[in-house]
Amino acid sequence: PRPLRLLAMPEPIKALAPATNRPPVIFKWRQRHHRVALVDGPERILSEWWLEDASELFNEQVNLRDYFRIEDTKGLRFWVFRTGLYQPKQQPKWFMHGLFS
Repeated sequence: PRPLRLLAMPEPIKALAPATNRPPVIFKWRQRHHRVALVDGPERILSEWWLEDASELFNEQVNLRDYFRIEDTKGLRFWVFRTGLYQPKQQPKWFMHGLFS
């Protein structure tokens, strides 16, 4: 399933996740805090691998997104993603990409 509304450009969010490879338990978007009730995902989306240089497919710079369908405690549903692979010295970046309702 894809959201009914996509943002023109993904917007950064502040997310608190229990581990780097887990979905957030709370996030802040547009000055509002959202406590996560339900999560579906991740769904990993990569750039077209056949267009990439084979030597760059598995390095830290790989262009991938892990998407999650999230419902907050108020019943609002969001499509958020985390960028890149886990790196010990760098926190993952999270973005809002769409709304389901």
